[in-house]
Amino acid sequence: MRARHIVGLVTSLISFGPLACGGSDEGPGEVAPADSGADGTLDGELDGGPGFDTGGGGCATADDCDGGVCVGGTCCPTADRVCGEACCGDGQKCLFGKCVSPGAPCFTGNECKADEYCETALGTKPAAGDAGPDGGADGGGLTCPEPPPVPGRCVKRPPVCADPVGDAGVDTGGSECVPKCEYKPTVGALDAVPEWSWGRGAKDYPAFMDVWSTPTVGRVYDTNCDGKIDVLDPPNVVFVSGDAKGTCCHCTGDAVSACHNGVLRMLNGRTGKEIWALRKASSTSVGFSGLSVAIGDLTGDGRMDIAAVTGEGFVVVIDSTGKVVMTSDKPIPGSGPDVFGWGGGLALGDMDGDGAPEIAYGSTVFTTKGGTLKLLFGGAASNDHREVSALVDVDGDGKLELLTGSTAFKADGTQLWKVAGVSAAAFPAVGDFDKDGQPEVAIVDAGNLTIVDGKTGTVRFAAAKIPGTGAGGPPTIADFDGDKYPEIGVAMQNFYSVLKPNYATKKIDVMWSMENHDLSSSQTGSSVFDFEGDGRAEVIYNDECFLWVFDGPTGKLRFVGFTTSFTGTEASVVADVDGDGRAEILMIANRADPSSTGWKCNIAPWNTADAKTGRPAWKPPAGANAYAGITSFGSASNSWVGTRTLWNEHSYHVSNVCDDRDSACDAPNVYGSIPKSEKKNWTVPWLNNFRQNVQDKGIFDAPDATVALSVRCSTPTVLDASLRNAGLASLPAGVEVGLYNVTAGDKLLGKVTTTGLLFPGQTEVLSFTVPDGAGTKSDTYRAKIEIDPKKPLFRECRADNNSSGDVKATCPK
Repeated sequence: MRARHIVGLVTSLISFGPLACGGSDEGPGEVAPADSGADGTLDGELDGGPGFDTGGGGCATADDCDGGVCVGGTCCPTADRVCGEACCGDGQKCLFGKCVSPGAPCFTGNECKADEYCETALGTKPAAGDAGPDGGADGGGLTCPEPPPVPGRCVKRPPVCADPVGDAGVDTGGSECVPKCEYKPTVGALDAVPEWSWGRGAKDYPAFMDVWSTPTVGRVYDTNCDGKIDVLDPPNVVFVSGDAKGTCCHCTGDAVSACHNGVLRMLNGRTGKEIWALRKASSTSVGFSGLSVAIGDLTGDGRMDIAAVTGEGFVVVIDSTGKVVMTSDKPIPGSGPDVFGWGGGLALGDMDGDGAPEIAYGSTVFTTKGGTLKLLFGGAASNDHREVSALVDVDGDGKLELLTGSTAFKADGTQLWKVAGVSAAAFPAVGDFDKDGQPEVAIVDAGNLTIVDGKTGTVRFAAAKIPGTGAGGPPTIADFDGDKYPEIGVAMQNFYSVLKPNYATKKIDVMWSMENHDLSSSQTGSSVFDFEGDGRAEVIYNDECFLWVFDGPTGKLRFVGFTTSFTGTEASVVADVDGDGRAEILMIANRADPSSTGWKCNIAPWNTADAKTGRPAWKPPAGANAYAGITSFGSASNSWVGTRTLWNEHSYHVSNVCDDRDSACDAPNVYGSIPKSEKKNWTVPWLNNFRQNVQDKGIFDAPDATVALSVRCSTPTVLDASLRNAGLASLPAGVEVGLYNVTAGDKLLGKVTTTGLLFPGQTEVLSFTVPDGAGTKSDTYRAKIEIDPKKPLFRECRADNNSSGDVKATCPK
């Protein structure tokens, strides 16, 4: 896939008029062949001139045009060529008041020139019908859950103005430009609502609905079966689910531990529906271990693959269709006990920069070099099997090191440094806390936080007790208070805390601690996100009973949801799960008995509201006693800022996987690829974080829905409403346009609704036939975008262009 990405393009066009006027034989959305030059290439210019003299000469009325139409004093041969005050030439189309010579065919802007976008209103929609064959990973077929892509034609786009909407006009030195289009949400209570849930009623292996590992997000699957994986495909959610039978996965007493016999699944991030489910990686395997998988291009084919672990401890690489393409030559050392698969996760990185990524679990590393998966180096797994290591260049030599809890290993397996008194199963995270350009490693171990120098392992801040009891989970790093310096977030058994290294006192200060509920593992993970883009990150954390969102500076509750989990090391994450340009939260759940003494969700005091903190009383889901599966939460007002469509591993730190919309990777910057030379996260101005999803730029980019109307000179009368996204972010499907008869006193005739996502600049033409007796072609009509102010489908940068002008048909006389 090319590095340029249509969502990242600023491709809107300025307020244009009707798409088509009059009684054309060509239906809306169809396009005649464009004029071609001597070299056979298509001309994609926008014509802003007064029109074309088609031989009809000057005119005063249609009577002067021999059956044509008089437009601006010039005869236009047919009404369908009329475009505002102009007449379009052969092969041109009227696109929002401008005559356009469509360029090359396209499906996305990646197929157009750098100064063009793909206008789907100028293509022919595929015929309705079955999108493709049905099947799954075990069934051998492919599912096509999304409709075929809509073709378009490449069209030039104007530049973006330097000033936002309302601050300046569209004249910048004599050239037209599109105003910046942004929406900045206000800071307040997070209005999170479920967008979809997966779990009960699963299509395949319905008993295996429990999730206790961190899910991954990314565009992995060709959902529309067009042979490509691009922005026309929604992101996918990939994870392992099992059947823990109401208890912890290693507590069922079965001959095969539920920690080992899980199902690998892929969901459509737009709908939450299953795409495929893989029961096991081979005929001799019992299933998949329940630890956190990782995704990224591991085979060099430009598509993301899945790295997972079998119940026998072998690492496997699985392609986008569910086919196993690599199996490790040896299992992970120490992967046999039943508890293996209860926690921990895989990490990806190209340690030696040879283009063949490595896969790490704890202190064990496998390489994909040569297209096979071989053990590179490693030691025995620790006793609790909860390893979450990371691959990061901490010594500045341009190659990645493997960070376990206590040790940094070089690419050849030799030890770079080791911290005395810290266990191998401790949890690391990397950031530059004093912003001197050099990394520090924050290590959580046995309820303590230690900070060491990344290059040498020298202790910078001695072990400090984290508030609360228990072991402590994988740490996050982000700027929680908006002072431009990062802090550290950690979950314990009974408190979640944010801690700050104090370089003046050489101690670690506690910014705040808030009560949580992790009575069992006491080492759950968390993630971080800045929902309003105000420079202060919030904490997203799920424990045994609750999904918490804590305010970054204060720890106050911003949102509380309900879940159940026996808890391992899992984290709920934030990504653009459905590809709509806005962030969502993915929450995991498993059916740990909420009334048992082990988890105590439905036991006092947790089933009673806490007025002091604002925590609501825990309650079970409707019709069941415990939660299960995965739930995607979004903003009810669609106001959260944008972010990546990626979260590819438990130790995610943005620069460890490429997204061609941003600058986290150097060229070749291919979506989903693992960089040969990973940028140092803490040196990138918009990063210096760990387990925080962000977006390089344009986090406030918004759509701008605008509508134009044309009236066909026909009987019955047909209205063509052209809804264009003139903003800088995608516009979701389902936008309603009302059609009104102005002559009849602004009578609402009916509504039409957009059927697909509109990327910046794109248009969808919606046709409506006026009912008998409700209007004629002589009447005046208007189109209006209908938006529910209490629950808007989208947030746009301006609302003063949501109605068309009053329009009548242009008919020859």
